[in-house]
Amino acid sequence: MDNIEQPITNKKYPGPVAAGLFFSLTTVFLSYGGNILPFKNNYLKSGVGEVLFVLLPVLVFLLIGKYNLKDTLKLRKTKPINYVILVFLTIFGLPVAGVLNAVVVLLIKLIFGRNLPVPQMAIPDLPTLLIALLVIGVSAAVCEETLFRGLISKGYERMGAVGSIILTSVLFGILHRDLQKIVSTVLLGVLFGFMVYRTKSIYAGMIAHFTNNSVAVLLTYSSAKMLERMNDMGIEQMETFDFSKIPTASLVIVAVFYGILFIGCLGGFIGLFYAFMKTTEENFKASSHLSQLLNNTAEQSPVGLTAHLEKKSRFSVAALISVLPGILLIFLVFVGQILELMNIKSGLIFSFLKTLGLN
Repeated sequence: MDNIEQPITNKKYPGPVAAGLFFSLTTVFLSYGGNILPFKNNYLKSGVGEVLFVLLPVLVFLLIGKYNLKDTLKLRKTKPINYVILVFLTIFGLPVAGVLNAVVVLLIKLIFGRNLPVPQMAIPDLPTLLIALLVIGVSAAVCEETLFRGLISKGYERMGAVGSIILTSVLFGILHRDLQKIVSTVLLGVLFGFMVYRTKSIYAGMIAHFTNNSVAVLLTYSSAKMLERMNDMGIEQMETFDFSKIPTASLVIVAVFYGILFIGCLGGFIGLFYAFMKTTEENFKASSHLSQLLNNTAEQSPVGLTAHLEKKSRFSVAALISVLPGILLIFLVFVGQILELMNIKSGLIFSFLKTLGLN
């Protein structure tokens, strides 16, 4: 029971076992739940799936278990200026994550000689764009942040702020089940987690998550429209374009331009990050309730403090077992993606994954 609950001053919080169980359950739900949803529209299926399989179970568990909803989900406001900073901090951080993602894609190309096909969002018109923003932007941000920066982060809080943020971010990254984007997704999870930690507000993570996803949707829509115009004008598309015809000097100019753009974004990110640290420093001037509790314990009994810290940092066997099913399922998904990269479409492992519906 101690692994499920962390009572502090008569308040009830989810612990690491609850965090692990919900990660594993969500992995199963997202892997197989879509098959039972009767919707043909992918956006509708995705949006309903996020609510049913990610958000609703968390809220039901917290309410029925009478956990402290406000503290667990960090339902607190922050300064309005922080929301503005978070939006631009996320935007300026996207090129950095993009470069790292490109490096991973390049490494996969060098190792396997090919890359996994990238799923394309179909956004042919403005109504579809609005639906995509609602589902991929709003729904994913609210549901996934409630699970990860809410319940799971709180459950692993006994590992300390750094441990909780890193572990939650790794689980967040692998749950997206994309080998080529795992590095950038984990790093974005770290950024979202740090934002929530500094502001003490889950709304910070939701705003940043919404910004990231919405920018991706808008870029997809814009690029699709640009390709349509290129086709209408008879311009050759990227897949068939012969880059060898471009003069070396032009390629150098383009490379320099994007290099300067990247350095500018990195500089903007660093500046905004510094501003964010300054606007949130007041949250760490006064001792938190937990710090005060530990200090009181230390004054009363040094032995008691040592035992408390050991208990706080311990990751029990039950907590490990609870998260393993989800990690194992995602590992099998990654094995399937590696087999696809190796163009292996037969054999015992391939047949096993096909039976599980994971390839």
